[in-house]
Amino acid sequence: MKKILITLTFIFSLNLNAQKQFEGSWTSKTSDYVTTIIASDYAILKVFNFSFEDDHYIKEEIIEQNNNEFTTKLYNKRNGYEVLVKYYFLEEKLYCRFFGDFDGVVQMYKK
Repeated sequence: MKKILITLTFIFSLNLNAQKQFEGSWTSKTSDYVTTIIASDYAILKVFNFSFEDDHYIKEEIIEQNNNEFTTKLYNKRNGYEVLVKYYFLEEKLYCRFFGDFDGVVQMYKK
């Protein structure tokens, strides 16, 4: 019984840290937008992008998430650009895998 409680506590603590690692403002070398991710201890709460250069805001809809990754849907009304974005960490670096009007992988940098 004691081992089970220790194991559950360990798993729960990994889950808490898994979501928090995504939190913050992120940039990439391929866009002038800043991606902001807001997370609680339990889930990704909100993802949005803002360009100070274009004075434009784009909200991403969270469609799926687990401890290690999450997927959003991004639609830009200005130009009809639509993609699914899968966020994940690989070797302590955040990557976005895009599917849709752009297909590719982009590394993100914490601002």
